Amino acid sequence: MMRLELVKRPQRSMLFSALSPFIAFVLTIIAGAILFALLGVNPLKAFQIYFLEPVSQVWQLHELAIKAAPLILIGVGLS
Repeated sequence: MMRLELVKRPQRSMLFSALSPFIAFVLTIIAGAILFALLGVNPLKAFQIYFLEPVSQVWQLHELAIKAAPLILIGVGLS
């Protein structure tokens, strides 16, 4: 029977360290687009509503800040 051994690398690749967050972001966007398409919703319109509309007008930025403030305080309190 073949035995697998895990061997720690001496150091992480700089390229991998730099690219991994971007790869994760792109894969998340692709997965979200697939889910929206399966639900019968236009993925581009859904991403516009989720990402662009909340920051498109000043009053929407105020609403975003009001909703984000308690979450930020909780995060700071837990850290």
